[in-house]
Amino acid sequence: MPTESFETGRPFIAGPGVPDESGGLPEGWEAPRERWLSTVVRPAFGPRSVLLEVVARLLIPAILVLSVFLLVSGHDRPGGGFAGGLVASMAYVLRYIAGGRQELIAGLPLRPNALLSLGMLIGCTAAGLPLLFGSPVLDTAKWELVLPVFGDVKVLSALFFEVGVYLIVVGLVLSVVAALGARMEAEEEEARTEQEQRIARQARRTAQRSDAVRAAESQDTPQPPPMNPGGETR
Repeated sequence: MPTESFETGRPFIAGPGVPDESGGLPEGWEAPRERWLSTVVRPAFGPRSVLLEVVARLLIPAILVLSVFLLVSGHDRPGGGFAGGLVASMAYVLRYIAGGRQELIAGLPLRPNALLSLGMLIGCTAAGLPLLFGSPVLDTAKWELVLPVFGDVKVLSALFFEVGVYLIVVGLVLSVVAALGARMEAEEEEARTEQEQRIARQARRTAQRSDAVRAAESQDTPQPPPMNPGGETR
């Protein structure tokens, strides 16, 4: 069934032989007929695949939940902000592969540079805040809370530092992906533009040749002899 475009709100149906919003034709039977991700814009590096979009939609939430688990459990188990940030970055890289740069931007709450800045702010604040209380840098405080569902929960102040590291890693990885992807998309866009210009030139040449052939045929066709007013040939 048709869906609406995330950017324009217009109905969108993509399938074999049906143009997508970028003007190109989806290639192959795996072209998505419905919107599985946030955007429907065709990436510059190739057509979208419904198989990859379905896999991305199923795996990305699970990967992000796993990254949060690694973040909050890293103080006494394997994990932490660095490992959790890498896992979360892989989820967004998968989203980029499935839908391109526009899909990556649509799935991010903040731009990569903003994530880097926010992570640095949180990490530095968490590291230097103990100095205000006469404690050394990165000193850890512990709070024990009783939550309705989780019961007794132990919260360490190091968690805030890990959150900063988490955001720094995610922002850094996504900045690298965006930089490399922008270069690749620019090259693909240039190649596509050159191909379109080549096709347009060939079409113009074909039209000119057709006009020349028609003009030559019209000149070679014998003209009927003129007739006098009485209807007889001169």
